[in-house]
Amino acid sequence: MKLFIKSELEAKKLGSNIQIARKRRKMSLMELASKSSISKTVLGRIEAGDPTVGFGKVFNVLDALGLLTGLADLTNPELDRQQTINEIKALREGGNKAGQEKTKKSHLVRFID
Repeated sequence: MKLFIKSELEAKKLGSNIQIARKRRKMSLMELASKSSISKTVLGRIEAGDPTVGFGKVFNVLDALGLLTGLADLTNPELDRQQTINEIKALREGGNKAGQEKTKKSHLVRFID
């Protein structure tokens, strides 16, 4: 599986952060692996930033560390900072003409109905 460089870097950072969280909790690899229902080898791969480890296993580790809550907010549309920046940029550059036309059409449809 080919990954983008940024994806590889993020996987490495995630693995490193998981390792730091484990050490801060004074847990051994074996202890966290056991609490996560995975092998010590798989946990080592996660901490090394191996992006081929399945989501479920990573989620189990995060849950065992008490870090799983709020993970879904990473993709929450209301918190999508990049799209918000893009929309503001488009508005500053002259507005969203396509959106304005769509609004006009929707008003027309309502009027006819």
